[in-house]
Amino acid sequence: MGNFIFQLIARHYPTERIAASRHVAALWRVLFYLLRPTRPFVMRTPYYRLRVHPERGTLTRAIIRRGNWEAEETRAFAAAIAPGDFVIDVGANFGHYALVAAGVVGAAGLVVAFEPHPAVFPLLADNVALQDHANIVAEKAGLAEQPGTLDITTDLDNPGGHSFVDGNVRTRGAGVAVALRGLDEYLTEKGFADRRLALLKIDVQGFEMRVLRGAAATIARHRPIVFCEVTPDALRVAGDSHQALLEFFASRNYAARPIGHHYGPPKPFAEVARLLETSGREYWDVLFVPAELGESAVQPGEPSPR
Repeated sequence: MGNFIFQLIARHYPTERIAASRHVAALWRVLFYLLRPTRPFVMRTPYYRLRVHPERGTLTRAIIRRGNWEAEETRAFAAAIAPGDFVIDVGANFGHYALVAAGVVGAAGLVVAFEPHPAVFPLLADNVALQDHANIVAEKAGLAEQPGTLDITTDLDNPGGHSFVDGNVRTRGAGVAVALRGLDEYLTEKGFADRRLALLKIDVQGFEMRVLRGAAATIARHRPIVFCEVTPDALRVAGDSHQALLEFFASRNYAARPIGHHYGPPKPFAEVARLLETSGREYWDVLFVPAELGESAVQPGEPSPR
């Protein structure tokens, strides 16, 4: 009975305001801990609807508590795209950035979301089905230099930490073979190669350079903004480096803007390297912006509630 009642409450409660209002958040927590739902239910964030899971084991549990996900990073991400854009999300997990993008780009836009883990992909597919527009293509695959298969290792402690690199998993669970695609090859095969890519988001637990190598032709052709998590230790364990990642973009005349570090003008790549090496943070999300777009292309604003 508690699950049924809470599903009704969540359907009408202004959950999109939890992060902005202490009073709304406080009452929501009282209701949640009073009824203690154990089954998934649908709630709203400032950008989209999704199905959240109150039991531990998915990232959506954090959204139940906070009402949003990575608020500052999400504002920067949403500011970098516009209605009608083509966006690709690599390492989509439950779909947060893909869902944000779908709302911004609208019916005329297109989002392709890649999530390879067989236990996580159904969460993505479920959330895609809840959206207002049928503008998200969910692909059960990872990206690398070229097509193939590779084992992905489950992280038992971090539902966002499943990785193709064993050494980047906190607590190793089972490994399972999953499909890999190269982005250049995928876009050609699907007939998307001529559609200008506006933004490429990458969060793949140290596998970022392999994704970039497989997307090099697309990046050269379309010069998208790239929203990328950069984790020096994870890149090193994967056999790459943050220096190589920064050089990939510097050599292509991109500028770098670490999100959350005095957000403003782009930073020199040497300064970004020092930040990655000395800040004490495990990772930074960085916007890599083609120099020709200028600073105005990624000025964050506030979301429009949905």
